[in-house]
Amino acid sequence: QSAAFNPETGEINWDCPCLGGMAHGPCGEEFKAAFSCFVHSETEPKGIDCIEKFEDMRTCFTRYPEHYKEELYEDDDKTSS
Repeated sequence: QSAAFNPETGEINWDCPCLGGMAHGPCGEEFKAAFSCFVHSETEPKGIDCIEKFEDMRTCFTRYPEHYKEELYEDDDKTSS
Protein backbone atom coordinates (compact mmCIF):
# COMPACT_ATOMS: atom_id res chain seq x y z
CA GLN A 1 0.00 0.00 0.00
CA SER A 2 1.61 3.23 -1.10
CA ALA A 3 -0.23 6.33 -0.04
CA ALA A 4 1.29 9.65 0.82
CA PHE A 5 -0.96 10.27 3.82
CA ASN A 6 -1.84 7.87 6.61
CA PRO A 7 -5.07 9.11 8.22
CA GLU A 8 -4.60 6.76 11.19
CA THR A 9 -1.28 8.28 12.21
CA GLY A 10 -1.68 11.68 10.56
CA GLU A 11 1.77 11.24 9.03
CA ILE A 12 2.83 12.04 5.49
CA ASN A 13 5.23 9.67 3.73
CA TRP A 14 7.41 12.13 1.81
CA ASP A 15 9.19 9.18 0.12
CA CYS A 16 5.98 7.81 -1.44
CA PRO A 17 6.51 7.27 -5.19
CA CYS A 18 3.05 8.79 -5.67
CA LEU A 19 4.55 12.22 -4.86
CA GLY A 20 6.95 11.94 -7.78
CA GLY A 21 9.95 13.09 -5.74
CA MET A 22 8.44 16.54 -5.32
CA ALA A 23 9.33 16.62 -1.62
CA HIS A 24 13.02 16.28 -2.41
CA GLY A 25 13.53 18.75 -5.26
CA PRO A 26 14.78 22.35 -5.00
CA CYS A 27 11.27 23.41 -3.90
CA GLY A 28 10.79 20.49 -1.53
CA GLU A 29 10.10 22.62 1.52
CA GLU A 30 7.51 24.71 -0.34
CA PHE A 31 5.88 21.53 -1.66
CA LYS A 32 5.79 19.99 1.82
CA ALA A 33 4.19 23.11 3.29
CA ALA A 34 1.48 23.25 0.61
CA PHE A 35 0.77 19.51 0.55
CA SER A 36 0.70 19.22 4.33
CA CYS A 37 -1.63 22.22 4.58
CA PHE A 38 -3.98 20.68 2.01
CA VAL A 39 -3.99 17.23 3.65
CA HIS A 40 -4.83 18.69 7.06
CA SER A 41 -7.24 21.34 5.76
CA GLU A 42 -10.73 21.24 7.23
CA THR A 43 -12.13 24.18 5.30
CA GLU A 44 -14.63 23.97 2.45
CA PRO A 45 -13.68 23.76 -0.29
CA LYS A 46 -10.80 21.67 1.02
CA GLY A 47 -7.49 23.50 0.83
CA ILE A 48 -8.88 26.98 0.20
CA ASP A 49 -6.95 28.10 3.28
CA CYS A 50 -3.70 26.90 1.64
CA ILE A 51 -3.74 29.09 -1.47
CA GLU A 52 -0.84 31.23 -0.26
CA LYS A 53 1.33 28.14 0.32
CA PHE A 54 0.51 26.82 -3.17
CA GLU A 55 1.36 30.23 -4.64
CA ASP A 56 4.72 30.11 -2.82
CA MET A 57 5.35 26.65 -4.27
CA ARG A 58 4.45 27.77 -7.81
CA THR A 59 6.73 30.81 -7.44
CA CYS A 60 9.55 28.50 -6.42
CA PHE A 61 8.83 26.25 -9.43
CA THR A 62 9.32 29.23 -11.75
CA ARG A 63 12.81 29.73 -10.26
CA TYR A 64 13.74 26.19 -11.34
CA PRO A 65 12.04 25.79 -14.73
CA GLU A 66 14.28 22.94 -15.88
CA HIS A 67 13.47 20.88 -12.81
CA TYR A 68 9.73 21.63 -12.78
CA LYS A 69 8.87 22.14 -16.46
CA GLU A 70 6.18 19.42 -16.39
CA GLU A 71 4.46 20.99 -13.37
CA LEU A 72 4.78 24.51 -14.75
CA TYR A 73 3.28 23.73 -18.13
CA GLU A 74 0.74 21.11 -17.03
CA ASP A 75 -2.07 23.70 -16.90
CA ASP A 76 -1.17 25.02 -20.36
CA ASP A 77 -1.39 21.52 -21.85
CA LYS A 78 -4.89 20.99 -20.48
CA THR A 79 -6.26 24.23 -21.90
CA SER A 80 -4.71 23.89 -25.36
CA SER A 81 -5.96 20.38 -26.12
